[in-house]
Amino acid sequence: DMERVTGILQLYAAVAVWGCGDKLTKAEEIIRIHFRRMLQHKQDISCKNILPHLNQVANLTGSKENVYVTFFNTTEDNFFEEEMNRRGAHTRKLILHTCRMYLAVMCGDMESAAREYERNGAKYQGGIRFFGTTTRVFLAGIVGFYLARKRRLDEKKWAQVGEISMDTIKSWTQDSSWNYAHKLLLLEAECLFLKGEEHEHIAAAKYNESIALAKKHKFKNEEGLASQKAAMFHLEYNRKEEALSHLKHAKACYECWGA
Repeated sequence: DMERVTGILQLYAAVAVWGCGDKLTKAEEIIRIHFRRMLQHKQDISCKNILPHLNQVANLTGSKENVYVTFFNTTEDNFFEEEMNRRGAHTRKLILHTCRMYLAVMCGDMESAAREYERNGAKYQGGIRFFGTTTRVFLAGIVGFYLARKRRLDEKKWAQVGEISMDTIKSWTQDSSWNYAHKLLLLEAECLFLKGEEHEHIAAAKYNESIALAKKHKFKNEEGLASQKAAMFHLEYNRKEEALSHLKHAKACYECWGA
């Protein structure tokens, strides 16, 4: 049943990359093995459904191969999006948007992440608590607080986006602190960063707590992300040594992750 295999493989890709920060090289190898098997059995639709996940992992690991060229004779994902529109495959398209935004955030390209959110903002809030949904809510919080700092004319609007995400993750933390507590601490730190100097010491402590808890719970990807965000926070206050220390730690985390 290739349809079921595709669903399981998509679930694995979401859990391995978004859900628990599994080794990227391992995730890429497993996804590629099953992708090739589906190609051999001429399961084109099933293969296409996997493309966003495979392309995301390939980009994170630095692979030079672009998987979209397999079907669309291009290295861009726009043709995939157009086909999903024609098929009415809205869930597949949402997965594509999530992969784009996740990749942008993890690579520190917050402007691209912001543009992706602005295209699909309403889809990044709410829904059934699943790996795709929890990832989108978390990313919305990160982007919301970033935009609130960078676009002061719209600060209230974007701060609200961040606060909605923060409140949602706070409610989830009550059910599973292992999965969400470090995410909540990072969003709280970003919120305090937005509020200014009078909150800077508490914000610094929140960043450190998020890093430590992500490490304890073995979310190596989000340990790196929290360190990266902490570096930007310290840089804002011209604490260059602290910023460099956090950037080095983020680099070490991402290398351990396989990025």
